[in-house]
This record gives sequence, structure tokens and C-alpha cells, in this order.
Amino acid sequence: MNLKTIRSIIAFGVLVILITALNQTSSVAMENSALKSAIIMRKPIHKPLICLNCHRARNLNTNEGIISSNAFCYECHRKADIKKKIGTSDISLQITPDTFNKNQPEHRFVACIQCHTDVARSPHKTETGATCLECHPYHSEDIANSPHLRVSCQACHFKSKFVQLDPKDHIVKLAHANYIGVPISLSNHAMADTADRRTCKKCHFKKNQVGAPAIVLPSKGAICILCHNAPLAMGSPIFGLAGVIFIAGLFFMITFWFKGNVKGEETSFHRKMSLSSESVWNTIFSKQIFSLVKIFILDIILQRRILKESVSRWAMHSLIFTSILLRCGLAIFTAIGYYFDPRGNLIIALINKNNWFTASVNDLLGLFILIGVVWAVIRRFIVKPEQVTSEYQDTIALMIIGILVLLGFLLEGTRILMTGIPYNTAVYSFVGYIVSLGLFIFHLDWTSVYPLMWYAHGTVAAIFVAYLPFGKMKHIFNAPLTYFIEAVDGVKK
Repeated sequence: MNLKTIRSIIAFGVLVILITALNQTSSVAMENSALKSAIIMRKPIHKPLICLNCHRARNLNTNEGIISSNAFCYECHRKADIKKKIGTSDISLQITPDTFNKNQPEHRFVACIQCHTDVARSPHKTETGATCLECHPYHSEDIANSPHLRVSCQACHFKSKFVQLDPKDHIVKLAHANYIGVPISLSNHAMADTADRRTCKKCHFKKNQVGAPAIVLPSKGAICILCHNAPLAMGSPIFGLAGVIFIAGLFFMITFWFKGNVKGEETSFHRKMSLSSESVWNTIFSKQIFSLVKIFILDIILQRRILKESVSRWAMHSLIFTSILLRCGLAIFTAIGYYFDPRGNLIIALINKNNWFTASVNDLLGLFILIGVVWAVIRRFIVKPEQVTSEYQDTIALMIIGILVLLGFLLEGTRILMTGIPYNTAVYSFVGYIVSLGLFIFHLDWTSVYPLMWYAHGTVAAIFVAYLPFGKMKHIFNAPLTYFIEAVDGVKK
């Protein structure tokens, strides 16, 4: 190989190295330029730094993991000098394992961050507080006599007697200061004895600022299921007495039914019952059951026979009967739904009086009932068509239903004023809201008025239920039975 060839090879190699270096420099320059542009274009995002996104989380499905997780919290919070500065006051944030286990024995194997779900971050500050509803469902009607949807769990279940109405979300919560504005500590997690009714006095007193009735009202009774979601309980003694009278009335009514001839038997009550039971079971397990279902839908629910007689009478009757039937059906559906799925969004909406659907449907159906009653009164006492005969039992029935609905709307208006719920929520109860505007001109202590209205409405409701098997409204039981017997026997009597 001569010298000229060697020089050519060296020159070629140097050229390749130079070209490669230039390409690398250009690529790095472009990357740096893009990176600088991205840094310039990127806006700062101020989000809390979640500790457990980087640091290893304990296995909270085991007791060991829970104890280990809590030990991390106690590392700071067990110290006596851990405090929070509020104004000029130092508020203790100390909680020791012994204190917590004594005050919260049922939660001793629950990790701090399972309740305080948003504190494991920087800044070390909660936004939501303890999230009890992550594990516990809302109360039903029988526990605490009401679901208490506008009250936080801690407001009732913590021992502190200071509560306040949060104007941001309109929820009653534990106050972090007493009633003279001095900050207080809540770190001891002391639980109240909710079985002691004196605990309820932190909210339920005259002229309270959280919108609670001045006294603790009883729960709804089973008889209230006709219009409201209600527990299978007596509730007020008034409801219990009405239930006893109602059952006694049904017994006398059934006894009266069996005074006649049953399948040829005229004397033996036991034989009549036996023949009736046999007939019922034979009908249920035969093709006739489809005819009875058809009669139930068309003649009982949709009132087909009344429609054939008179459209106006059908419309008037349906406004009252069908509206009560729909409210009863919705109440039963809610009660059954809560039993099987207490955390379901639909069920929570149905037990919430302020939910747009529940509030508007209840007011609409109540308004329909009232229109039907007014229509019936006008027809019977003003228009007085020849075919209509007005009896005192008709008057009593219309009076009871009309007064019951009117008191219901007055009670709703009083509740809106007492709780002070915002306009954009109250307006869904459109009749109750209008009533509240009319009541607003009276400067009264609505926390004291509400219990009076509640008992007035409840008393009339009890009278309504007790009167069902005795007055004109007993045709609610007689008419369907007559239709079914006609279908089974094939004759009209």
C-alpha cells in the first residue's frame, strides 16, 4: 500500500467522523430546544403531593398493615407538643393509641387513612374530613327517627356539643370553636352515646341556628307508608293507636263479609274460611289468575269501570286515588330498595326530601290529590248534578283527605323556612316553596312551629288510617273484592 492510498483512507475516516459529530450536535440542539419550549409552555400545576404515590403503602387488609400504618401517624400525633395555631390559640392535635382505642373501640383495627382519606399528602391538610360514608350507609327512617341527610356523621356521633351550619354546602357539622368563638380541639375522637336522647339536645332546642326542630320528633310509623317512606315501626303512640283501630276495623269488615253464603255454607264460620281459602288457592294456580291480573290493572288501578260511566268522574276520582296509590308505591319501593341496597344512588335520592325528583314528584302528586278534593267539593256542594247524592260520610272523607294534604304543604313550607335551604334546592318542592314565601311574612320561631305542624299532620294522618275500614273509604277494600268474586264466579252481584 503506497503513501497516497494511506492518506486517502485517513482523510475518508476523518470526514466520516466529522459528519457524524455534526449530526449528533444538531440532534442534541433540537432536543434541547424542544425541552426548553416545553418548559416555557408548561404552566405550573399546584396539586397536593400524595405521599403514598411514591412511598410504599401498607397492606390495610391486614391488622399488621393497619397497626404499621397507624404507627406512622402516631409518630407525630402522640406527642404532647403537636399543636395547630388558630389566631392566638394553640389547639392540640395529640391522639395516643390508648386514648383512641378507649374512645373508639370499634375502630381500633381501622387505619387513620381509611377514615381521613386525603391527609396523606403535602400540604398535610384535609379537605373532606373523616369520610364515614365510605364504610357506613345513611341511616334509615327508624334509626335516629330520620335519615339526617343534611347532618354530618360527626355532628351527632362525636361528644363535642358544638355544631354549626356550614354555609358552603348547607350541612350541619362539628364546630371547631365554641359558641363564643374560642377554638376547641377535637383530636381525642370521643364518641357520644347516641342512645341517650340528651345527645340530641346539641341541635334540638328552641331558636337553634342549624335548622333543627326545637324538640326531638318520633319517627314515622308503619301507617305512614301510604304516602311516605316509613319504617316497620310504631313511631308515635298516635300512629300505634291508629294501626290498632285499623286492624280491628279490618277484622270486623272481614267478619261481616263471611256472614253471607260461601259456596253453599251458611252457618259454620270455620267452614266458610276453609272454602274461601281453597277457592283462593285454586284460582291462583289456574288460568283465572290472568283474568284477575287484568281486572287489577284495568278496573282497580286504571279505574276502567268509572271511566265508562263518566269521564269527569273518572278524572276527579283518579286525581285522588291514583296519586295516593303512586305515592304509596314509591314509598314501598324506597323501603324495599333501602333494605337491599342502602348505598344505591337511586335509594339515597328517594330518601332525600330535597332531591329534585323526590321533592317535585311528592309535591306534584300532593297537588293532584288537593285538586281532586276541591273538584269533588265543587261537584257535590255547588254544581250538584242530579245523579250525585252527597252523604255525610262523603263529606267526612273529603275533609280528612283535604286537611291532611293542606297540613302536609304547610309542614313542607315550615321545614323550608326552618332549615333555610337555598332557593335553588327549595324550589323543587314548588308547592311547599310557595307556601314558605307566604309564611315568611310571619316572624316566628320556625324551630318551635315545625313540631306543632308535624303533630297536626301526623294526627290527621292517623285519623285517616283509622277511618279507612269504617267510613265511605272502605270501598277501597270492598270494590276490588267484588270485582274478583264476579270474575271467579262468572256472575255480577
